[in-house]
Amino acid sequence: MTDFPEDKELHALWHGSQPAFEPLALDEIKRQAGRFGDAIRRRNRREYIATALVVAVFALYTAIFTEPLIKIGSLLVIAGALVVAWQLARRTSRPDPDAEAKDISGYYRARLVREEHMLARVGRWYLAPFIPGLLVFLLGQAKASGMGGSLVFLLVVSFQLLVFGGIWMLNRRAAAMLRARIARIDRARTIEGDR
Repeated sequence: MTDFPEDKELHALWHGSQPAFEPLALDEIKRQAGRFGDAIRRRNRREYIATALVVAVFALYTAIFTEPLIKIGSLLVIAGALVVAWQLARRTSRPDPDAEAKDISGYYRARLVREEHMLARVGRWYLAPFIPGLLVFLLGQAKASGMGGSLVFLLVVSFQLLVFGGIWMLNRRAAAMLRARIARIDRARTIEGDR
C-alpha cells in the first residue's frame, strides 16, 4: 500500500539532508504530481492483482476443504477482499486533466490530501474487512487439525496480528509523509500569495 517512489527522498528530507521547511517550487510540484499519479496507478494495479489472487486461492480452499468453518472463513475472506478492492477504487484520488491545467499545486495538494486520508484510515477500510474471515478460517484450521488450544494456534494468530500491525504502521508513516508534503505545498502557496 505504501510504495511511493519519493519514499527515499522523503526519508532523506526527514533526516535533514534538505531544509524541512523549504517550500516546493512550481516545477518541482509539477514533477512530483506526475510521479505521484504514476505511483498511485502502480499501487492500485498491484492491489487489484492481489485481490484476484486472494479470491482465487480462497475459492480453491472453499472447494477442497471439508471443514465448514474453513469454507465459511474462506468465503468471508473473499468478501473482505472484494470490499477492500471496492474501497480502494472509491477512495483513490483520480487524475483530472482540467483541474491540473488550471492550478497544478491545488490539484496536486487535493490528491495528496485524499491519499493521506485514505492511508491514515487504512485500519478501517483495508484491514478490518479481512479480520472476520481470517479468524473463522484460522479457527476452522485449528479445529480440523486439532490444535485449537495449542501454542501453535496462538503463534499463527500472533503472526497475523503482527502482519496487520506492520501494515497499519507503514501506512500511518506514509500518511505522515504525505502530510509533510502537503505542508510544503501550503508554504509555497503562502509565499506566492504574499508576493
